[in-house]
Amino acid sequence: MTTPEDSANNVGKADIDFPPKTASDFFNRGLKNAQLGIPDKAAADFEEAAWLDPENHEIQFNLGVAYLSMADFEQAINNFTKAIELKPGQADMYGNRAVAHAAIGEDEKSEADVAEAVKLGAPPDGLGSVIDYVKAQRK
Repeated sequence: MTTPEDSANNVGKADIDFPPKTASDFFNRGLKNAQLGIPDKAAADFEEAAWLDPENHEIQFNLGVAYLSMADFEQAINNFTKAIELKPGQADMYGNRAVAHAAIGEDEKSEADVAEAVKLGAPPDGLGSVIDYVKAQRK
């Protein structure tokens, strides 16, 4: 069986069964919808993929990104937290969760996630700029 990690490079490939049946099928369609700028459809596909493969960190991470892009910050935090539990040590997971925490005013949690993301290799200036922008938007 192809995993979402294996098939992430094949987004748009014509080998996805329609209607989707497997976690990989839903994951690939979710990636395509995300690329097309349709985060609600991407989230729905990632939810289906997560239902079929709940222990897949990549599905949880992409689900978090979809919710983050729809400004559903609490749900994004839930999915990023699950992704971190499944595969600790990924800078992007902490960085994105930091953004979601900042968006809802959880600055201490955001700062802790920024510190962890930077420790894991995230660029501090870039992440700091995003966090500053998000904080300015909530005022």
